[in-house]
Amino acid sequence: MSNTRNLIASALAAIVVGGGVMAYDTWKGAEWVVSPEQIAAAKAEGKAGYESSPGTVTVLPIRSETADILPFKWGLYGLAAGALTFLSLRKKKAAA
Repeated sequence: MSNTRNLIASALAAIVVGGGVMAYDTWKGAEWVVSPEQIAAAKAEGKAGYESSPGTVTVLPIRSETADILPFKWGLYGLAAGALTFLSLRKKKAAA
């Protein structure tokens, strides 16, 4: 019974931590160097595209070099949180 409780708590911790890291990266815009929203906002202002640096105008979205690795990052954070939770909930051996 205790082992089942530990596994459920570990799975919940893994889902919460992995989902939290995913939400943070999505909120921060870690997938994009120049996002489609930035380009749309610049075009709505009447500009040709998003000016990422003086004299450089971007008209197409640019993905980050690490965008393909993000799901692995989220999974590893979740896996680490689940393992840490499982190890911290196991029964301690009584001192002899």
